Amino acid sequence: MSLKSMANILTVRSVHLKRIVILSLISIVIIWYMLPTLNTRTYYQNRIPQMEKDLYAYYTKGGVGKGLEAEGEFFTLNKRKIFLLSGAVHYFRFPHEYWRNRLLKLKAAGLNVVETYVAWNLHEPHPGEYNFQGNLDLLHFLDTAKEVGLFVIFRPGPYICSEWEWGGLPHWLLRDPDMKIRTTYPPFIKAVDRYFGQVLSLVKEYQFTKGGPIIAVQIENEYGSYAADEKYMPSVMEIIKKYGIVELLFTSDGEGISDEYTLPGILATINFQRNANVKLDILQRQQPNRPLMVMEYWSGWFDHWGENHHLFPNSAYTETLRTILKRGASVNFYMFYGGTNFGFMNGANSERSDPYYYPTITSYDYDAPLSESGDITLKWKATVEELRAYAPGFPSSLPEPPPPTAYAKYGKVMMTGYLPLQQLLDTVAIIEQHEHPVSMEMLDCNGGSGQAYGFTFYRANFESLGGKVRVENRIADRAQIWLHTSDKLIFKDVFDWSKENYELTVAQVKNLKTKEVERKLYKLELLVENLGRVNFQWHNDAPPFATMDNQRKGLVGNILHNSEILTNWEIIPLQFDADYMKKLMSMQWLDIIGTSWIGPAAFMGTLDISGTPQDTFLRLDGWGKGVAFVNGFNLGRYWKKGPQQTLYVPAPVLHTGPNVIIIFELEFDINFPNPYLDFVDQHVLSNIKSQTV
Repeated sequence: MSLKSMANILTVRSVHLKRIVILSLISIVIIWYMLPTLNTRTYYQNRIPQMEKDLYAYYTKGGVGKGLEAEGEFFTLNKRKIFLLSGAVHYFRFPHEYWRNRLLKLKAAGLNVVETYVAWNLHEPHPGEYNFQGNLDLLHFLDTAKEVGLFVIFRPGPYICSEWEWGGLPHWLLRDPDMKIRTTYPPFIKAVDRYFGQVLSLVKEYQFTKGGPIIAVQIENEYGSYAADEKYMPSVMEIIKKYGIVELLFTSDGEGISDEYTLPGILATINFQRNANVKLDILQRQQPNRPLMVMEYWSGWFDHWGENHHLFPNSAYTETLRTILKRGASVNFYMFYGGTNFGFMNGANSERSDPYYYPTITSYDYDAPLSESGDITLKWKATVEELRAYAPGFPSSLPEPPPPTAYAKYGKVMMTGYLPLQQLLDTVAIIEQHEHPVSMEMLDCNGGSGQAYGFTFYRANFESLGGKVRVENRIADRAQIWLHTSDKLIFKDVFDWSKENYELTVAQVKNLKTKEVERKLYKLELLVENLGRVNFQWHNDAPPFATMDNQRKGLVGNILHNSEILTNWEIIPLQFDADYMKKLMSMQWLDIIGTSWIGPAAFMGTLDISGTPQDTFLRLDGWGKGVAFVNGFNLGRYWKKGPQQTLYVPAPVLHTGPNVIIIFELEFDINFPNPYLDFVDQHVLSNIKSQTV
């Protein structure tokens, strides 16, 4: 071989060698960057112990010296590594008889923690009066969680958002005309201190380091999205510590996460549904030497009246979940079980676009892994599959979940009784007199704490030669209005918050003989519904009426006849509370046969059940808008505009034998001759049945 040929060969080989080296380096770089993703499960499994069947035995072995700590790459509990797999379950959104059932289904999915908010407005309905009984027996819920083998993430507020009425804040705060919620405004902080003194003193012995299930406690909720007072979060933290909380404290934020409204030395967590890598990068940059925690991975979404039912497809859901797990981030599924906004407890959203105020429906199904009625869904199965494949420390075997729920199709119930609005008002013990119209919160009822929820009726008389009647500002939130002369109804209408300065015309009436305009006496009546106070406001991007500080309901301004303010108002709180419902059920109702129906009105029927009651769903085809009650229990609102088509009726509110069904229907005209209800065995949300297996 010539020297020239050998040189050519060496040149070719040199070129190939360079290519091989370059390709090898590129491959190494790619593998280096992809290794955490490709081999995440092995990476973390080597460092996180497999979840024990008896979590408490494992994490308390040898005695409890430390609680949950968040330093370095992993959480530790009592100095042992733990990967937190949590599910949000709000005890106040479903009957206490079902607490164990739902928690067992959470445990059967491989989770080791349950997260819950605490609703201030339920536990302190009137200032200084507390309720921790029945469905509000918080300690029983904590005991049940521990018995099932779950730790607890405790989120006491005071503000909880959660699509819950006014974000969990009690209505009576609004009796202070200068109230500034979620700030260091002294009356607000004083009320928070008093409430936390009750609830935190109650649960302090339930902390992990004291032998209980609570491993972490949240300070407020998503304050970065509100950001009204830089001194507020430190103040809340100090109150929490003051009442004996020693477990890990943390904050939780979505888009509003920032150094400004998180707290030095306090773990920050993040909330989102998509773009997991981007969101986790933000969190990691903010606290690079602490474990990642997604405090709210939104498994679905909530609905407003008039919208389509929201579904978060399982393909997108599992893709985001996989990314979270591959990043080694602990996760809390919000919601794992949504439940129901029973009664008048739904919230509303303050949005940046007209009509700015969007009330939430009764169902809080949320398209979560467990349906509103507690069924295991396809999303539950998909969750288990993803956790089994990618969650560090996931157990090798899972307990069997409780058996599926059996639903009853009780069929049609004919309405036999009828009470017109005036008789409903006559049944109210309290009729108040006020010089000017006031909001429901400013009424003197309920021991001076005002009206919280429901409907408020207003009546005033005035004389007129004709002109305009104008409602100042906006109604809060939906009103039915009547104008009467001494002998007949001359006008009726429905309007809501979307109409500012609503007006009606009072026509001139001329004397037939003299042709002169007569001064006539008129009676003006309004029935105003509180559709739910705003639970979420993004900074100050909404008009004043939709901000959280301005959530007084009913008439929130004067009513003028021409330029004269109408005075001497009769105001009746129509609250539909427990005492009122007892009165209604014991009354003599008008026979519906042969009655000329006109709304608003209440209708009554009886559902007879033989044997043990079962869960069912109430369908209200043909009805317009109103509220449904079973044995005095408020199932919540219905509205023909949807999306919700049925109301969930849990078996614990039913009993063997006759069950009294009452419907308060708001529509002026009942559109079918023989009013009936239908108890069915399928839940329908916007004509999309829950995906159950």
